[in-house]
Amino acid sequence: MVRPDTTWEKDNEDFYPPEFVQELTYTPVLFARVCKPGRSVGEQFADRYFDSIGFGILLYPENLIDGKETGICEATMVDHTSFLTAPMYNRITLGQEGNVFRLCKNGEKIYEYDGGSVEMIKKALSEATRYIFIRTGDMIAIELEPRKPLCGREDTAVSATWCENSILDFNIVF
Repeated sequence: MVRPDTTWEKDNEDFYPPEFVQELTYTPVLFARVCKPGRSVGEQFADRYFDSIGFGILLYPENLIDGKETGICEATMVDHTSFLTAPMYNRITLGQEGNVFRLCKNGEKIYEYDGGSVEMIKKALSEATRYIFIRTGDMIAIELEPRKPLCGREDTAVSATWCENSILDFNIVF
């Protein structure tokens, strides 16, 4: 799935959903920054095409995903719904003991992940470039779980840590 640049929120600014959003779902992601343009990148060469990684979440206005052909496309195009953090980390941090991604809603843990690998990213990059051309600065995100409910039309605080550092801290304000 491709999301436009306008969905990327890297500064942890609060999210003010449009009035038509009734429910938000989320999926945690492992993402990588593309450092070299390419198309049809073989998996064995894919590690040359990304230089740093991070964890974040993608938000989906669930009421837009209503079975219509265009539903998922509309849901992925809402501005400021891709919380991909900056600064990013060196990819050697993946798979190291103690490096855990924790996601919290209103101070309560809702997701925890201590996996991820360079191999996952290489595979995703290779698969994506079968269909699209990647450019320097693009992000490739791997959804780690299916969408799960996050909130209805109520204010919600979202935070996350990775390597025991705070990487996400924003509010959803209705």
